[in-house]
Amino acid sequence: MRSSKIFIPWILALLLWPGSHTAVGADEVTERIEKPVRNAITTRQATQEEEEQWRAQREQLMARYEALEQTIAQLETHKAALQQSNDDTRRGIAAKAQQLADIEQIGAGITPLVEEVIAQLQTFVASGLPFLSAERQARIERLSQLSNDPDIAVSEKFRKVMEALTIEAEYGNTIEVHQETITVEDQEMLVHVFRLGRMSLFFQTLDHRQCGAFSVATSRWEQLPRDYNAAIETAIDIGAKRQPVELLSLPVGRMAIR
Repeated sequence: MRSSKIFIPWILALLLWPGSHTAVGADEVTERIEKPVRNAITTRQATQEEEEQWRAQREQLMARYEALEQTIAQLETHKAALQQSNDDTRRGIAAKAQQLADIEQIGAGITPLVEEVIAQLQTFVASGLPFLSAERQARIERLSQLSNDPDIAVSEKFRKVMEALTIEAEYGNTIEVHQETITVEDQEMLVHVFRLGRMSLFFQTLDHRQCGAFSVATSRWEQLPRDYNAAIETAIDIGAKRQPVELLSLPVGRMAIR
């Protein structure tokens, strides 16, 4: 529209110029003046439309560029976080690998220790006081089977051995009374057996006439003087919870260092 305003006065001037109608025909005026003007106006309008389209495209591209920059910034932040997480994971894996190596090394040292403790328990039960022999021997046999099983974790083997040691240690803090058939001087007799911790085993016949103790040195039952009958009978009553605890004088022997 702006271009048409610019060219209109010029066109009018040409039309009003003296002699213009006589010198130039109407078709020639259209061909030489009006057509170029119309072409110029059309070109200008097309140019303006292209500029407006280019401006709109430029704004769209700028908006898209800014959005992409924000996306890139977010991706960079996410990448840094992932890198940090990856580094932390690698350090964690390295620490776990070191722990596994340490565990394997400890396990290699614990295995012979477990076997040694089982062997010591076997010797201890065989050479010590003969109480709860079947139960204690069965426990050691289970430990031996456990130790030879490759499918059992070393930690489980160690736990079971420590459990057995704890049970053996607890025997030293308890007393017990039971009936048992024993051999005294080549004679079998049914007696009451009193266990005093892990220190001594005493017996008394059911008629309360004979008493004795187990000798670890000779690994056999031996009779004691009848003077101990009353004390051993009281100890049996205490162990059976038939009377309260009291101080007694019993021949527990002497301490020996092996």
